[in-house]
Amino acid sequence: MKAQENKFVNYSVIRYDSKLNVFEADNKFTSIECAVKIYLNDEFLTAVYCSPNDLEDLIVGILAQRDLINNFDEVLKLDVDKENFIVNVTTSKSSSVKTNRQVEDIHFNAKLILSCADKLLSELSKTHEITNGVHSGVIFDGQNILAFREDVGRHNVFDKLYGWSLRNNISLVDKVLIFSGRCSSEMMTKLDRMGIRVVAAKSVPTTLSINIAKKLGVTLIARMAPNSFCIYTNPQRILINT
Repeated sequence: MKAQENKFVNYSVIRYDSKLNVFEADNKFTSIECAVKIYLNDEFLTAVYCSPNDLEDLIVGILAQRDLINNFDEVLKLDVDKENFIVNVTTSKSSSVKTNRQVEDIHFNAKLILSCADKLLSELSKTHEITNGVHSGVIFDGQNILAFREDVGRHNVFDKLYGWSLRNNISLVDKVLIFSGRCSSEMMTKLDRMGIRVVAAKSVPTTLSINIAKKLGVTLIARMAPNSFCIYTNPQRILINT
């Protein structure tokens, strides 16, 4: 079957039923993964394995995470060949200074974070519901969802959201990133480069990610459930009444 919305395809499979002890013909939707080659200033940079959606956001996020750009103004050209999955990027040679990310401390309402997480996991993540094969995340400003992105790679979700913020010149220091997966140690360092001060993840964190969150001053929320969540670090930013 033809790929639907470039997100998943319907595959014919053979399913084993242990109760009946039989093999049965079946069909399962499967998430699409592609290999995108990135060329930076006419030189091959890397290949990234990802979902074939929101590639512009993904590329900008990757470049920023690698400190190859500081802001979207440095991107002079961004050509995406969606047929062959080749991206050509031209950047300026200027050494601009990164934007100062210092802000007064921020606070968010616990119930509103939980409500946003419920919407992400129950309403927005349709591809995951169909395929059980992608991660998803949103940028939340305390009242509204500003951006939603999904990908087969959890790192790519962060990069897409980062790229979206840079392309739209939106600071993330006063936003919450809500994520369907788990925040491991390398994810915490990604968040710090993005400027995120509050992250809420569905799954449990690791001990190293907790230690890094403490060191970086990031509020780490995890174990998101329909009616509860757990705050592991810097709980002062999450309030019952704001």
